[in-house]
Amino acid sequence: MNTLERLRHDGIGKLLWELSLPAIVGTVVNALYNVVDRLFIGQGCGRDAIAGVALAFPFMMILVAFGTLIGIGSGALLSIKLGERNRVDAEKVLGQCVAVKLIFFVTLPVIGLLFLDTLLPLFGGTPEALPYARDYLRIILYGNLFSHLSFGLSNLMRAEGNAHSSMRCMLVGAVANTLLDPLFIFGFGMGVAGAAWATNLAMALSALYAFHHYLSRNSVVRLRLRRIRIYPRMIGPVFAIGLSPFIIQLMAGAVNIAFNRSFLRWAADTQAATVEIAAMGIANSVTFLLLMPIFGLTQGMQPIVGYNHGARRMDRVKDAYLLTMKLATAFCVCISLAVLATAGPIIRCFTADPALLAAGARGLRLYACLFAVIGVPIVTITYFQSVGRPLLGILLSMLRQMGLLIPLILLLPRFWGVTGIWLAAPVSDLLSSAITLIVVASELRRFKEAAP
Repeated sequence: MNTLERLRHDGIGKLLWELSLPAIVGTVVNALYNVVDRLFIGQGCGRDAIAGVALAFPFMMILVAFGTLIGIGSGALLSIKLGERNRVDAEKVLGQCVAVKLIFFVTLPVIGLLFLDTLLPLFGGTPEALPYARDYLRIILYGNLFSHLSFGLSNLMRAEGNAHSSMRCMLVGAVANTLLDPLFIFGFGMGVAGAAWATNLAMALSALYAFHHYLSRNSVVRLRLRRIRIYPRMIGPVFAIGLSPFIIQLMAGAVNIAFNRSFLRWAADTQAATVEIAAMGIANSVTFLLLMPIFGLTQGMQPIVGYNHGARRMDRVKDAYLLTMKLATAFCVCISLAVLATAGPIIRCFTADPALLAAGARGLRLYACLFAVIGVPIVTITYFQSVGRPLLGILLSMLRQMGLLIPLILLLPRFWGVTGIWLAAPVSDLLSSAITLIVVASELRRFKEAAP
């Protein structure tokens, strides 16, 4: 039985396990880029350098947002086209994905370099962190094409049911980055610039693997030169589906800016603000890594839900959605408990600086104390993307980030100072999850009405 027939007929639990496991490995490996960079930067360059890389994070989120816009949208549309058994349109989706990413490569780095020195101070940069952020970003921008192609094409591999190939694509880059980081930072003495060059080279190797996959006979759809162009009737649906994760990434950058600027305002001085910004950078990397299994789980759900939605098998869509939500919630509970118990040892992996150790352990515990509740919104947002209903996904994303988190970042420090800034994340997690449960109840009623 081929991959597409298995999406239609195999048991949901078995499919979710088989598709999610490599996706989890792939997403965890993806997150290791940031964690490995900050581990070696923290040990080799110090806390100001960690703060500089954290300051660069909003800029990188803008680049990731544009990659996600086409990558996630193309992946969801590819699954739907395969569910409709339309192989020609599926190949067009793949070709268009490559074409748009080439356009992004020509435009985004130029714009980024042009406004780099203007935007970094506005992002909450302290005098201690700014030089490191500039050095890092001026190099990372040159590798924009490789990261876009690597992440975008690996997402399409998952969407066509080739989850193991997607995992290997991410593994190639992550292993290369882990090996190159210490070589460039310590061996060549390049510091933060070395970490940036290591990441670029690792992304290039990952992109080469992705192209090899789609030019071989291992893929469900083939990359053909004549298909690499924009298709007006397809670009709209791709952007519509990808708009929700695009906004999520942009809002992640906006949230990071709000954190940085609030630390700069409420900390005792710029050095204290730099410590808090560095601590937030570590906390973001750690929690991003810990949450990757949840995102891998939802990526495993995506082709099941997308294909069966295209095939009008709504019973299987419901089963995949609910099973994924239960597993994600159970895992989030484990994450929250683990972070509360081991925050101190986690931070010590990144730094030996006493001030950063204290701020990081305290901040990480506050930041992750209510992770137990966020599985529901993460799964639900991906579900709506996968069935071609991006508006609800966009609204749920905006609710947590723009509607709750940023206002709380601005409000809570008026009462509790720097502690209030850290508390904004768990409070917004709790409120957004409660509202998402209302949407879930409505969707379950829709499933019941659609039942034969």
